[in-house]
Amino acid sequence: MQELIHIFIDNMIPVLAIAGVGFFLRRRFAVDARMVSRMMFNVFSPALIFNALFTRDISGADFLRVYGGTLLLLWTIAGVSLLALRWRKIEASEKAATLVSTFAFNGGNFGLSIVSFAFGAEALGYAAVIFVAGTTTAYTLGVYISSNGKASVLGSLMNVLKTPSVYALLLVFALKGVGITALPPAVARTSQLLADAAIPLMLVLLGLQLGGFGKLKRLPLVTFSTAVRLLLAPAIAIVFASLLGLSGAARFAFITQAGMPTAVMTIVLATEFDSDRDLALSVILTSSFICPFTLSLLIYLLQNGVI
Repeated sequence: MQELIHIFIDNMIPVLAIAGVGFFLRRRFAVDARMVSRMMFNVFSPALIFNALFTRDISGADFLRVYGGTLLLLWTIAGVSLLALRWRKIEASEKAATLVSTFAFNGGNFGLSIVSFAFGAEALGYAAVIFVAGTTTAYTLGVYISSNGKASVLGSLMNVLKTPSVYALLLVFALKGVGITALPPAVARTSQLLADAAIPLMLVLLGLQLGGFGKLKRLPLVTFSTAVRLLLAPAIAIVFASLLGLSGAARFAFITQAGMPTAVMTIVLATEFDSDRDLALSVILTSSFICPFTLSLLIYLLQNGVI
C-alpha cells in the first residue's frame, strides 16, 4: 500500500498540479484554450513526437508491432463496445459519442507525461508511437462513427493528412532511412527545447479544457464508457501485449497508454458531426478525474511484474 501511495504521489501529483494551473487559469481569468490547443497541435506535439522517436533507437519491427498493435487494440475496443450497446435503446447521437469515447484515448496530455514520469525516456518513444496510432484512429474511425456513417472512408483517411504529428513521424523515417542519425546542433537544440516544453504545456491545456466543463449528464452511459476506457481497455491491452511479444519499455508504454482517459478530441468530433456533445464532455470529465487512481494501480502492477 505504501508503494502504491508513493507511485500516486510521484507520478500523478505533478500531472494534477500542472493541470490544476490550467484549470485555475480557465476559471479565474477565462483563458481561451483554443489558441493553446492550436499551438500544441501544430508545433509542440509534432516536436515532441519527432524528438522522442529520432533520439531513440526503435527498430522497424518494434515500431510495426506497437503501431499495428495499437490500431488492432482500438478497433477491438470499438467492436466490443458496439456489441455491448447493440441492445440498448439510445439515440444514434448518444451511441456515436459513447463508442468514440471508449477508444479515443488521451495519449498526449496524460499519456506521454505519465509514461515519461513512470517509465522513463525509452518508454516515452514507444508512447509517442502509440499516441500517433491513436490520433490516426480518432481521425478515421472516430470521424466515421461520429458522422453516423455519413463521412466517406476516403474523407476520413484524408483527415490523417491534416495531422502535423503524422508528418513528424514520416520525417523521422525519412531521415533515418537515408542514414542521418544526428542533426546540426542548432536544429537539435531547437527540437529539444520545443519537445521539453510540450509536456508541461499539454498538462496546462488539459486543465484549461477541464475548466470549461459543466455538469455531468447521461450517467449510465458515462459509467459504461469510463469503465471500458479505464478498466477493460488495459485488460485487453495486457492480452495483446503478450500476443505481440512486447516486453520491457514497449510493453509498459502499450499497456499504460491503453488505460488513459477519454481524449478531448471526442468533443471536437461530437461538435463537428452533431453527436451528443454533453455526453462526450461528461465522459472526458469523469474519466480524467478517476484515472489517476486506476493508473496508479496499473503502474504499480507493471513495475512489480504482476502483469
